Order: sequence, then C-alpha cells, then structure tokens
Amino acid sequence: MLGDIIFTIPAVQLYKNHYPDHYLYYVVEEKFKEIAELIPGIHKVLVVPHQMGPKEHMAFRKQVKSIGFNQVVDFHSGPKSALLTYLSGIKIRIGYRTPNRNYAYNRLTPRKIHDFPIHSTFNQAMLLEHLNIVIDQNIHSIPAYPPITIPAESVSEHVRDSLSKHKKVVIHLGAGNRFRDWGMKNFSSLIEKLVQDNCCIYLIGNTDIEKKRGEILENRFQVINFTGKLSIKDTLYLIDGADIYMGFDSGPLHLASLTRTPIVAMYGPNIPEISGPWRKHNLTIIQVDLDCRPCSQRKCIYDTIRCINGIEVDHIYEAVKNHIG
Repeated sequence: MLGDIIFTIPAVQLYKNHYPDHYLYYVVEEKFKEIAELIPGIHKVLVVPHQMGPKEHMAFRKQVKSIGFNQVVDFHSGPKSALLTYLSGIKIRIGYRTPNRNYAYNRLTPRKIHDFPIHSTFNQAMLLEHLNIVIDQNIHSIPAYPPITIPAESVSEHVRDSLSKHKKVVIHLGAGNRFRDWGMKNFSSLIEKLVQDNCCIYLIGNTDIEKKRGEILENRFQVINFTGKLSIKDTLYLIDGADIYMGFDSGPLHLASLTRTPIVAMYGPNIPEISGPWRKHNLTIIQVDLDCRPCSQRKCIYDTIRCINGIEVDHIYEAVKNHIG
C-alpha cells in the first residue's frame, strides 16, 4: 500500500546514515514504482507484477541472484512479500514475527514490542537492529521525512496551470473502504461552505466511487476535478502548491505528509498513534473518541460506523478555515 511504502522512508534514511556507501534496492509492484523512485537513497527500484505465478517467481529469483544481495529487509511481511523474501535465497532475511510467515526469515522482530500503540515508522526502523543499527526506544529519535522536490517540468501542464488560484484546498474524496468513507453528503456540504468562502477546491482520488463523486461535485460547484487524472508526481506537486490538504487515513494523506502543506486529517477505525502522518507541524487530527478504536474494519459493533459518521462537517470546515483564514 502507498502509505506503507511512505512509512519506510525514515528507515531508509537511517540505513543510509549508517552505511552511506551501500547500494539500496527497493522491490515494489508496478503501481508503486513512481513513489519508490522518489525515496532518497534508493539506488534502483525492482518491479514485480501484481499477480505472480511460478514463472514470475523464478524470474524474480534469477534477477536477485544476478545482482548478488547480502541482506533483505521485508518491511511488509505480507504473504506475497514473505514468499519473495524466501525465494530470494539471500543469506540474511529480516522480517516481522508473524503467524504462518516466519518460514521466510532467519532474523525475526516482534511486530509489537510495547503495550501501547507504536507508530508504523518506528516498527519499520526496529527491523534494522539486525543490521547493527541501534534504535533509540524514544520514537522521536526516528528521522523526519527528507525533503522531496518535484520539478515543475516533470508534472502535467494542467496541474501547473491550475495553481495560480488563491485559497487552494485539496480534498481527497474517499479512503478505500466503507469503514473510512465520510460519504457524499458530507463532502458536498463541506465543499459548498468552502466555495461560498471563495476557496478554490481541487478534488483527487482514483477509485470508481471517487471519480463518480468528482464528476457530480464538479458539475454542482464548478470545482477543479482531478479524480482519476493525476500521477503520484502530479499529486505531490499539487498538494505542495496548495494552501491546505484535507483527507482521511489513506495513501494520499501520507503523500501530503511529504510536503510542507498544512493537513487536516480525519481518522476513524485507525488511530494516528499508529498510522498518523509522520510530521509534527501544520497538522490537525480530527477523530471521534470511541473505546472500539482501533478496529479490524470488518464489522462495526454499532452498525453505523460512528467513528467516521460522527465527524461533523462544521468541525472539518472550521479546521480548514483556521489554516487558510
């Protein structure tokens, strides 16, 4: 997932700080190649197909063998990445201690080391202790994201041209599943208020639902609809040039955290202590305090998904207005 890749960036920086002369390769699926190539310190990105069978697995193993790696760190430890780690045949294979996937690794790290929530960036960095990189138990010892600049000439012309507006607000129209979906009615109410304040609204998102919402809201409010039209570089450039970003716990939110733009972030089933934007400044977190959070996002005990539907439009509106005046 996009956010999971972004959360590995501080760990990559830690590794390069300790071993500046080492070459780092990053393995991702094709759809995430663009973000992986933006990570400072990565020598080369290796791309694997989304669907892999025996033929693709063997091709990957052959490619890895030809390069000659000394060690591999599986930051995800999912079924696919565990299998690829195992098939690589690399001598030192590092991953999380996870049921049914420990076969892939010969250096294991507990995914949970405290009784309280720990941010994902800290967990990623903990994997590096097997490489003689000592991690201070203070989470604030993990480095911030490094500056990532997107040159204007590398983004779409329609994105560059649109940023001459004032009071620019980028809004992500979804969050991947119904447990983190604020709903069309709330988005429409928020945008109506912001348009009345002469804000320039940019809509982003790539799912079919998000694109459909973008079309409806574009026609209703004459906002700028970029849903389904932006690359990762385009999105980063757009957010970096905006006055504020508003979105939910999802990939675009973590892209926004790589910029200097103020963020209003909404959290429902997840909690920011684990998956919040990895930054300290220009960040407003809005959430409903419920004992059931965090949850598995499979079934809501209230059947109404109160953690998201309980967030009021006026609350978001005021948070956005506080940043842009």
